[in-house]
Parts: sequence; C-alpha cells; structure tokens
Amino acid sequence: MSILIGAGAKQRKLSDSDAIKLTSGRDFWSTESLGGIPSIRMSDGPHGLRYQATKADHLGINEAVPATAFPTASASASTWDPELLERMGHAIGTEARSMDVDIVLGPGVNIKRNPLGGRNFEYFSEDPLLAGKLAAGWIHGLQATGVGASLKHFAGNSQETARLRSDSLIDPVALHELYLEAFRIAVTEAQPESVMVAYNMINGTYMSDNAYLLNDVLRGQWGFKGLVVTDWGALNDKVASLNAGTDLEMPTSGHLFDKQATTALASGKLDRQRLTRAVSNIAAVADAPRPTEVRDRTTMLTYHAKIAQKIAENGAVLMKNDGILPLQAGRKLAVIGALADKTRIQGAGSSHISTPESISILNGLDDADRPYTYAQGYQLNGEPDATLRSDAVKIAAEAEDVVLVLGLPDTAEAEGADRQTMDLPANQIALLQAVSAANPNVAVLLNAGSVVTMTWQTQAKAILNLFLGGQRIGAAAEQLLFGDATPSGKLAETYPLAYEDVPSSAHFGSSELSVPYVESLYAGYRYYDKAQMPVAFPFGFGLSYTTFALSDAQLATDTLTASDKTLALTVTVKNIGAVRGAEVVQVYAGQNEQKQLAPLHSLAAFSKVWLDPGASTTVTLNIPRHAFERWDEDKQAFTLAGGQWTLSVGTSSRDFAASLPVQVDAPSFLVTAPTWYEQPQGKAGIKDFTSLTGMQITANPLPKRGNFNRLSTPR
Repeated sequence: MSILIGAGAKQRKLSDSDAIKLTSGRDFWSTESLGGIPSIRMSDGPHGLRYQATKADHLGINEAVPATAFPTASASASTWDPELLERMGHAIGTEARSMDVDIVLGPGVNIKRNPLGGRNFEYFSEDPLLAGKLAAGWIHGLQATGVGASLKHFAGNSQETARLRSDSLIDPVALHELYLEAFRIAVTEAQPESVMVAYNMINGTYMSDNAYLLNDVLRGQWGFKGLVVTDWGALNDKVASLNAGTDLEMPTSGHLFDKQATTALASGKLDRQRLTRAVSNIAAVADAPRPTEVRDRTTMLTYHAKIAQKIAENGAVLMKNDGILPLQAGRKLAVIGALADKTRIQGAGSSHISTPESISILNGLDDADRPYTYAQGYQLNGEPDATLRSDAVKIAAEAEDVVLVLGLPDTAEAEGADRQTMDLPANQIALLQAVSAANPNVAVLLNAGSVVTMTWQTQAKAILNLFLGGQRIGAAAEQLLFGDATPSGKLAETYPLAYEDVPSSAHFGSSELSVPYVESLYAGYRYYDKAQMPVAFPFGFGLSYTTFALSDAQLATDTLTASDKTLALTVTVKNIGAVRGAEVVQVYAGQNEQKQLAPLHSLAAFSKVWLDPGASTTVTLNIPRHAFERWDEDKQAFTLAGGQWTLSVGTSSRDFAASLPVQVDAPSFLVTAPTWYEQPQGKAGIKDFTSLTGMQITANPLPKRGNFNRLSTPR
C-alpha cells in the first residue's frame, strides 16, 4: 500500500512505511527526508534564534550560535506596538535564514493566568487581544523572510508544575473567549506555517490527541492550513494523535512508534486519510520556498542590536515618578544593586540565547560616560550581607540621586518550574529601606520578567520597569534614565497588591494532576475590575515624561447591525507636556445586561501614537464586530450579543476619558452561570466550578500496585 500526495510536478508516492516514518523527527531539530521531500530544520526563538549547530537540547544548556537577544515577551508586549514586533520577527527570520533554519519555534501566546507561571516572561499578556495582535505582527515579520513560525503552546499551558501530565479543566466560555482567543487572532490574521501543541491535557484529553481542538476548532472554525507539530516530547499516542490532527512528532523518538502505527493502519485503526493529511502538511512546509540569507552576520547582528534596544526603550514602563526622573546630568549619582552589574537580559530554558553582547546597566552608563559610584548592595543568592548593605548606604548618603536596581535572580524564572513567591528577595527589600532612609531620592530599576509584589513602592520616588530587556538593556536604561528616550510602555498584565488577591492562587501550581480553572474567564483585570479590587498597578498603565489629554471621543454610529464588520471610533489625543512621547489609546467593551460569567469590560482595540510637545491628532480605532460577540457552546460559534453595550476610551483598564453607549442590533444572548460568577468576590471554590461545568476534580492516584501505567512518574 502507498500514500499519494501533491499534484503535478510535486506529486509523490510514498510507501506506507515511509509515510509513517515521515511523521516523526529525524533528530532533535530536523525532520526526515524521504520520497523527494526535503528535511525541515527547526530552532527555538521566541525572542531570538537559538540555533545549536552541534549538541542539541531543549532547555538552553548547550551552546548555540551567537544571535540577537531581543527583549522577552513580557517586555516586548509592553510596547503595545505590533509594528515594532513585526520588525523583531523580521530580524529573527533574517538570522534564521542565515543559518538555513526553516521554522522558528515561536511566538508564545498562552494567557498569563497566574503571576507565578514559570514561563510568564516568554508570554505576552493576560489579555488575548493584545497577545494575539502582537503575535500576528511577529509572525508577519518572520514569515516575510521565508521562515515559518510555530505558534505555541496550543493550548491551556498556564503552568510548569507537572506540565507533562496536568489536566487543565476549563469551561467552554473561558476556553474560547480567553485561553484560545490569542491563538485564534494569530491564526486568522497571520496564518503561521505551524502550530505547536502543548504537553498538557485539556478537559481530560492530551493536546496531541485532542480532535476537537485540532480539527474542529483550529482547522475547522479558524481555517488553519499549516502543520501541527508536538512540543518536544509532547506526543501521547502516535495513532490517536495522527487521527486527532497532529501531523509531526518532535523530536525523534527513534521511530519507536512506527510499528504500532503500521499495524494500526493495516487494521483501519489509523485512518489512511488522516495519515495522508499529515504527510501532505509536512511536505507542504518542506517544499516552501526558503530564500538564502547571505549577508555578513556581524553586520546583521549589529543592526539587529539597535532594533533590540528600541524595543527595550519602548517597552519599559514608568510605574512611578515623583519628579526624580529623568536624572539631571552633573548631579552626584550612586548606582546600587548586584543586578546593575549582572543585569539579567533573558530567562532560562529553551528560549535562552547565546548573544554577542550583554550590556549591563553599569555598562550602559560607562558607554555614555555617565559618572557614578557603585555598590553591590546585596547577594543575588538572597543571603543577607550586612557589609554590602552598609557600603551601599554609605555611598547613597554621599550622593544626590540613587539608582537602585532590584529584581529576580536567574533561578526564579525558568522553563520547567513555577515561581514559589511573588515577592522580591527579602535582602533586596531590606536594602531599599536602608538606602531610602539615607537618601530619599531613590529611583528603582526593576529587572524581572514577571509580576512582583510592590508593597515597597512607597520607599522609592520613581520605579522604571525594564523587565528582561534583551542584550542592550543597559544602553536602553541609560537613555531612559537621562531622558534621551521617553518611557512609553504600558503594562500588559496587572500588578496585584498581594498574591492572595490572585483569583487562581488557591489552585495554581498544585501537584494534583487535575487543575481546575475555577475562576473561569476572570483572570487578570477581568477579575480585579469586576470585583472592584484595589491593585498596585492596573492593566494598561504606564507613565511618561510628558502628559497627554484625550478628548472628543465619538462613534461613527451608535448602533452595530448584524451586517457590520467594524464600528469606527475617533478620539483626539494631545501632548500637553514638554517632550515628545507616546500614548496608547485603549478601548474596552462591556455588555450592560450581561452580569453572569462576563467581565466588566475587555480590551476591544488599541493604538499607540507618538506626538511632539503641543501636537494633537485624531486617532481612529475600528472596533471589530467580534468585540460584541460571546461564545455559544450549543452552536459551537461566536454569536453577536444584542442589547446595550458600552465602549470606554482611556489609557488603562481603570482610567477612562469617555464612555460611549452602543446598541447592538441582534437577538439578546446571555450566558448563565452560578452566583459567584455574576459578581465575583474572594475566590471561587471547587463547588462553584463543579456547578458551572459539571466536571469533577480527581485526586492523584496513590502509588500502589495496580495504579502504575506508562505515564506514571516518581512523586
């Protein structure tokens, strides 16, 4: 028997055994080359190319070829600038082609359900619209170079704890409106060459075997036309995965499952049409034209470093400023903190980049000839050190201004493990208290890829969040500190007051394999704003060295009909300050009549606009029809929800300049849910979740004879 794929000159005939062999990798990064179908070369790369020319691994342990380390997703997302992300994707694609890489594994668009997610630095946002739009920009840029993207990790991959076995239990509304939405946007707007399935299960089925999500949703509802590949080692069942919609197992398993698949094909258990689909999709990607990049890599990396710095500057978020920033040249400056010298540029794991340069904050000041005195201040391992603290307090007392660099150590943020606390190390907080007592003119630079507790913010006059800003983070910091660049970043996730405020905190990171998303779609600002809960800094927030005013918000029409695809909204933005800067206009949509299982409002559109001092412009935002739709599980489709809606225009999820009523001319559609989901207060419990979904939570089986299977691991 054989498999026939393609047409015309590209038509190929493969034996059954070769067809099955083609659906598993040849080695760690490459696919098989059979029947005239060339091999596909893949490499990691959400924020830079991790090309390993020799010994390969998936955790960033072995050395890779030098490449540009761009800011990680938590930093680049704060730019709120899809065009800038498109430039980043294009740069990564160019570097990939210079090494003959065909597919780059990225971007990652999983929703940040909880601040302690170990890979949060690799993901964009708690909001799917922002994440999806940024991902679409990145994919457009990358694929314009002839390199394919691999959108990941599809889907419900919100924790690292027990990620190979955990079961994300998610109700249909939250699944489609929140956890799948960023993927939907990226797929429908940018059509990535491939989608990578996650390790975890969703509602009892491993993603590699999930026919509903892979066939019905991804290919059916969204029209995805590309290749579905497993995360490295995420294959659960070879036969089930091919039938469900997975095309390619990576990396190689030594063709361990080929015999099983061959037997299943002969018996009819493996559908021949599904195998043909998988082989056809692999061949289509393998045959895609890939221009060869022949530019000098040294020149290329130098140019891309400038793009990395621009993203770092545009993504930095000024969270507080009592007038100390920008710093004034000529004043005596003290720089304190081990992270000023050993500044983190990226997180750990498969996205770790070998970069030709790594400019620390001290390097950035030195390169700009900025005079300062320096003290280490604290140990990066968290151990208290009275001598280091004393030295830091001394130079702070002798200075006019203090820049104190705080953040998370390398060990806190990495693939494979979730964080244990949202707090900064205690020795850093103790140092801040001591330094601010000696000199109140303290500007904190925050160097962390994830959300941290900000109870210490009263001890600082300014807080500038640099996140993990890539290889030129220090150069960007110098430009921002002294006003040669104006902060324009906005938070892509909420900073709660305490971890206990997080709606998923009671169930996140549990070693239990059943992981109930008890809060449903109330993640991030969708929860905090609906529950009217105070936060440290809201979603979308960010200050500037200038000031903006929003006025004259108007709708082209106050009625959306069933035939309308968009609703135009205009607003005037004016820079009323003294320096050039950028504001991000944000529009949120809220359904007035819907109280149960609905956020107070959700992001519907945004636009970043740069203005000179005194300048103004009229910004037009086209609100998509989808902003007024809700998921209808019975129809397996989004449906226009008729009735009164409100569009709120502002600069964060809690700062609005105008609210505009909209009548949606369609039948009413209201979601019903248990009481907690109407007005969430505190945390939802297992009983609430079971009442909402009917799903039962199962405890881990006890390790005793008869309970072991091929998925059992040591506890």
